[in-house]
Amino acid sequence: MSKRVVPVVVVALALVAGGTWWWRDHQEDVDVCEVIRASVARRGDAPVGSGSQQVVVVGDSYAQGWGLHDQRRSWPTAMAREADATVHVDGFAGSGFTGSAFCGGEDFGTRADRLDLADGEVLVIQGGLNDVNADPDAIEAAAVAVVEQSGAAAVVGPPPAPQRDQALTVATDEALARAAEEAGVAYVSTIDWDDLSYLPDRLHLTPEGHVVFGTRVADALLDAGVLR
Repeated sequence: MSKRVVPVVVVALALVAGGTWWWRDHQEDVDVCEVIRASVARRGDAPVGSGSQQVVVVGDSYAQGWGLHDQRRSWPTAMAREADATVHVDGFAGSGFTGSAFCGGEDFGTRADRLDLADGEVLVIQGGLNDVNADPDAIEAAAVAVVEQSGAAAVVGPPPAPQRDQALTVATDEALARAAEEAGVAYVSTIDWDDLSYLPDRLHLTPEGHVVFGTRVADALLDAGVLR
């Protein structure tokens, strides 16, 4: 069994890092969706942090902690510590505002619709790296719809991950900034965070990168009054 599992996880990591083109050509080799769902299940749904402020994060592989030995060390944990909050994490690798690369029904809008936010809970949507190949106008429209339908208080955009085309990432960041302004919510741009550390896939963050990312997001949301 172990001889089979290790290659599957390695291939799946390459798939999430490289995009859907590989998946379309090799979809009979490995069920990437099944691997991602199993990874989400292993992470579990227990919150991180123990502060009085209640936060919900809907995001992509960054929120999930894809590639980390302990997925619960993803950036929302650092945010919870910095902001003295309890954070419930709904992260799913390959997902974004405009769709989900590997699993149907896992785009941000669909997942946000499934949420049942309690009074006082703050919803933060994080993503963009899986939307870079979409038209910027489509990204903007999708993000506005997600924010307005979900009642999100803030959007966190994509960092300059080396594996992604930088011009496309910048265009995505700008589209999400426009969407947040149109929807009247805070936007945290991470496009200039060029000192983040990445795993060998040059897309996903190291544990240290997650700490920096989450701490900065918390500070930005505290400064914007989204968190208190």
